[in-house]
Amino acid sequence: MRPLVIALLLGSLAAAITLFFAGLVVGIAAQSGGWSSFRVAAGPLVLFAFERTGATTSTTFGAGLPLASLAGGVFNALGAWFLRRRGGY
Repeated sequence: MRPLVIALLLGSLAAAITLFFAGLVVGIAAQSGGWSSFRVAAGPLVLFAFERTGATTSTTFGAGLPLASLAGGVFNALGAWFLRRRGGY
């Protein structure tokens, strides 16, 4: 059980860091490229939103970011469980 919890936590952390920096990079590219406002969402859960109003821009991280990182941790734990069961580690 302990290895699965560790896999869940590490997978969630890795997914959160990856999503955060991906949002940051897309926000920087959108600002320098002159893109109009947009949202990246899964249904009603917003991962991040870029807004351009006049001369100002803002990038906002939404409530979907922690849920997406938790999903990444669950997938990592499932992969660890599968490898443990199959390989006997």
